[in-house]
Amino acid sequence: MAIVQQIQKRMIVSLAQIAKDLNLHEGDHVLIEEKDGGIFLRPVDWVDKNQKYFWTKEWQEKIKQSQEALENGEYKTFSNMEEAIKDLEELAHANNNKNQTI
Repeated sequence: MAIVQQIQKRMIVSLAQIAKDLNLHEGDHVLIEEKDGGIFLRPVDWVDKNQKYFWTKEWQEKIKQSQEALENGEYKTFSNMEEAIKDLEELAHANNNKNQTI
């Protein structure tokens, strides 16, 4: 959506329609960047709203489990990408067989 506006006193520009489309409300934060000769606004929270899922309880628990597995040496290393892909395919195949017997 393109909107042309005249800049008002004290450099004020209304973002009403765009804010509505992006579900922005008074008190929300936006990151303002000068980019490629223009101004880029992006909704953010304490973290970027596009990354907000990462800070959910569910994802943080997964990160904690991954960190613990790493610290306990519960991981595999591969010499090349083909070995890693083969291992993932075998794991997926085993999981599919396991789900079919349940």
